[in-house]
Parts: sequence; structure tokens; C-alpha cells
Amino acid sequence: MDDGRPDGLLQAAIAHHAAGRAEEAEIAYRAVLAARPGHPGALHLLGVLALHHGRPAVAAQLIGESIRRDPGNPASFSSLAGALRQLGQPGKARAGACLALALDPCLPDGLGTLADILAELGEHGAAADVLGRMLVLSPWSTETRLKHAHALLHAGRNEEAVETLMTLLGMTPLSVAGYTNLGVALRRLGRVEEAMAAYRSALGFSSGEPGTLNNLGITYQDLGRYEEAAACFRRSIAVQPDGAHAHLNLGLVARDEMRVDESIALTRRAAILEPALAEAHTALSHGLLIKGEFREGFAEYEWRSRMPDFPSPRRDFASPVWDGSPLAGRTLLVHDEQGVGDTIMFARYAALLQTHGARVFLDCNGQLVRLLSSMPGIAGVVPRYDPPPPHDVHVALASLPHMLRATLYTIPAPFAYLRAEPDLVESWRARLGPKIGLRVGLVWAGNPGFKGDGLRSPGLAAFRPLLDLPGVSVFGLQKGAGRRDLDRCGPLPAGFVDLGADIADFADTAAIMENLDLIVSSCTGPAHLAGALGRPVWTVLPFAPDWRWLEHGVCTPWYPTMRLFRQERRGDWSAVVSRLCAMLESLGG
Repeated sequence: MDDGRPDGLLQAAIAHHAAGRAEEAEIAYRAVLAARPGHPGALHLLGVLALHHGRPAVAAQLIGESIRRDPGNPASFSSLAGALRQLGQPGKARAGACLALALDPCLPDGLGTLADILAELGEHGAAADVLGRMLVLSPWSTETRLKHAHALLHAGRNEEAVETLMTLLGMTPLSVAGYTNLGVALRRLGRVEEAMAAYRSALGFSSGEPGTLNNLGITYQDLGRYEEAAACFRRSIAVQPDGAHAHLNLGLVARDEMRVDESIALTRRAAILEPALAEAHTALSHGLLIKGEFREGFAEYEWRSRMPDFPSPRRDFASPVWDGSPLAGRTLLVHDEQGVGDTIMFARYAALLQTHGARVFLDCNGQLVRLLSSMPGIAGVVPRYDPPPPHDVHVALASLPHMLRATLYTIPAPFAYLRAEPDLVESWRARLGPKIGLRVGLVWAGNPGFKGDGLRSPGLAAFRPLLDLPGVSVFGLQKGAGRRDLDRCGPLPAGFVDLGADIADFADTAAIMENLDLIVSSCTGPAHLAGALGRPVWTVLPFAPDWRWLEHGVCTPWYPTMRLFRQERRGDWSAVVSRLCAMLESLGG
């Protein structure tokens, strides 16, 4: 009961606050401050009240004053951290939460606030560790355990996430969120059947849960079960018509089945429903680009780097990003982002910038430095992460088609824009010895770290008929993990010569290619290299190829000397290789 004294008034204010009577609580807190100006407890709780009612700036001021009067109260530092977090000052918020925990390492609010701040900063592993400390203090808190699992998933600690979620489901066996997140963790671990069982369990308790339907659909998609995947996404859309992710995922299924127009419509709808969804814009760009609609396609492609799983390493340069302003008399640093194939293909645009009056330096994968150093129009090439030369502005290599307003009909496509080192060409010519029959270089696999590599890489076994053609000498140019196929494929014919083990970098590969009659390659870096050198190259493509090869056709505007061999049925490389071998035999191989 309010007895008119500050302590009594404070207790009455706290009671109002706890009961949700905000107006009465504020009056009572202010009455305490009127009776005892600067009362730290009243200042703190009045700030908490302001924070809970969407006034973080007022809250930070009141709580800060409370701390100045009582710097030993850990709860005040925790509340200040919460206010600073809402004000968009995560660094200061983190410092406040750490001070709260320095005063009381077991303060639940302090731990929870710090975990939220770390998650917003993208430090999910640290957030998971803090939530783990909370679970030691409150092992039966299912909310904390679910947040812990989320943090572990974001940190890529999937085994630990499974353990946490199994414990959670033991405590709450009807948890839809628990089963759904368990499915995510199991899928990432490659335990696909278990993941699908977890999703089905979640749907057993909530059959129309859009997020779970999406996740189950993605798992079907991983397995190439596109009809079942599409059915899941359509059910999700029926339940939640404005669900951007379901539209996006259904668009990706359409893209995988080469229903390109449908894919464009669905991913465009996803981007409209959630304008900040980078994955939707990027998927839309792929659809537009494969149709040859470069202007809009490359504009949408600018969203790629905003995707959470964008594979490019983060680059921080002191210079500003080039905004398209005049380049005459300026030095421009162009940096790569993705694989070596992209770098070789887009490098033509970097050289084009010289005609705009720029001095151009290229920052790229170290394997390409020797090769690209001889490219006309490039002042210098530096390995990625080496200190860059002085420059005025920088830009990502893959952004140049957008910045230069490229169209399908303005692709700079000279017969050859790279060249091998003459001395290296002669060295490899001597090593290859006298020419006997048709010399064919072969690359059968790409980088297994690329998401779609399993679909685009035939493997050496698929090319075995090529190795047995009479009058054809096949030289293996394969580097990386694909070389394991050499041991898996048993004894290889005498006409096959493996050179991959002795190739130091792409300068060597280029020199070898200059000594060959033809290069046959999967959709990977060496195919681009052969095209950029102007060498005859036959590139085999999966049923749903990368956007750059367009929707149809045997030719490509990127490389005049390249011929494309497309899968007619998903996963069927035998028909592709049969056509390829028949063409070789018709050449008199």
C-alpha cells in the first residue's frame, strides 16, 4: 500500500508496472523522483517502462542517469544495452551487456540481451555460447533451448544443434518448431531421410505450417524429386499466399525443369512480396539472363552479394565503389568475386574500361595472375588479398556488365583476348612429343564446392567412350578433387595421358591448350580459358545450365570458338558423349 514514502511509492509503481498498468506506473515512478530526485531505482524502472513502450532514446537517457548515480547495479547496464540495441548502436549495446555480466555473470537478462546483440551482429557462435550459459542456469527453459538451437544452426554447428533439439523434443514432444529445426540440422548433415521424417512429424502436428512445407520441399528438391517439391511449395502458398520464400522456391523448381518463363514470373512475384529478399532478385536475374534479357538481368544480379550464403569473400577497400561516373584520368581497381571461370569470362569488360580513359588494375585468384597479366588493357594484376596498388575507386568484376549497360548484342567477343606465354607453349610442345592423330584435352569435373557441381560435372567414367576412339590422343587437364576419378576408373587406355599433376596454374593450362586440336570440358574454368584463348572447345552442359549459356543453341556469344553440347534429359551424360564422339569421328579422328 502507498504510504507516501519513496520506498512505498516505488513498490506501488513496481506493482502497477508488473500488472501492465503503464500510465499508473509512470505516475508512481515520477512521484518517487519528486520525493527523492535522482532515485536510481525509479530512474532505471522508468527507463525500462519507456523502453517497453517504444521510446528507446528516453529510456537510454533515464537509465544512463540511473547508472551515474548507482554504477554497481548490473540490471541497469543490461537495460541500457537493450535501449542502445533498439537505437541501432550494437557496439555500445554489447559493451553495456558485458558490463552487466562483469557485475553479475549469472544475470539472466544480461545473458539474454548479449545473446540477442551477438546474433544481430552475425556472431552466431558467440551467441550460442552465451545461450549455453543460460541453459546451465535454466536447463528447463524450452524458449532458451530453441534460441540456442537457432544460434547453433546459424553458426554451422549442426551436430550440436541436433543434440539441443533432441533434448528440447524430449521436454516438449509436440514442438513443431523443434521438429522443423531438427530437419534443417539433419539436412545440412546429409541425413536427408531423417530430415524428411522430422519435417513430416512437424506437419503431423501442424499440417499447414508454411515454413515446414517449404523446408520439406527444399529437401525433395535436393533429391531431384521436383514434383513432390513443387507440391509442398504450392501447399505453402495456398496457406500463405503472400509467402515470398514459397514463391521463390517454386520458381527455382521451375528453373531446374527449364520452365524459364514460369520461373521468371514466380521469382519476380517473390521479389515484389518481399522487396529486400536478395535470393529472389538473384534468382530472377538468372532467369532473365538465360533468356538474354541482359539489361534487367544484370541490374537484378547486383543483389547477389546481399545473399547470406554468397560465396565471395568479403572485400574491404579504402576507396569508394565506382558509381558509374567518368573514369578519364582515374585508376580503377577491379576485383573478382567467384570462380575462375567467372573471372576469365568477365575480364573482357575490365579491359574495355581502358577505352573510357581509366587505368585498370585487376585483383583476382592467384592461379590467374600470370595468365591475365598479358591481357591488353590491364595495367597490372595482383593476387587476391595482396596489398592493392593505389587507386581512386573499385568495383566488382561481375558488376561491370551492369555498369556498362551491356546487352546480349554488345558482348565484347574477340576471337581471342588471352594468350599463352610463348616460352611455356614451346616447353609443353617439347614435352608432348610428336603429334599422333587428333589431340584432345579433357576436363571432366569442376569445383565440388560449387553448389550445383554434381549436376554439371559428368566425371571421367562418363567420358570413357571418348578415350577409346581410334586416332584420338586424350590429354587429361583435370585439377582438384576430380582427379580421384583416375583411380576409380580402372586401367585407362594407352592413348590417355594425364597432365594434371604437373600443371602449376592456368598459365600452364593455357600453354598446353595451344598445343591441342580440341578441348572438351564440363562447365568450369578451363572451358572459359579455352574460349578466351580462341581454341576450339566443346563444352558439355547439364539439363538446366548456368545462365551464361542461354536457354537454347549450340553456340555462345561469349566465345566464338565454343560449341555447346546440352543434356536432353536430366542426368543423362551418355547421350551427350555419344553425340560428341560421333562428331569427333566425322572429323576424321
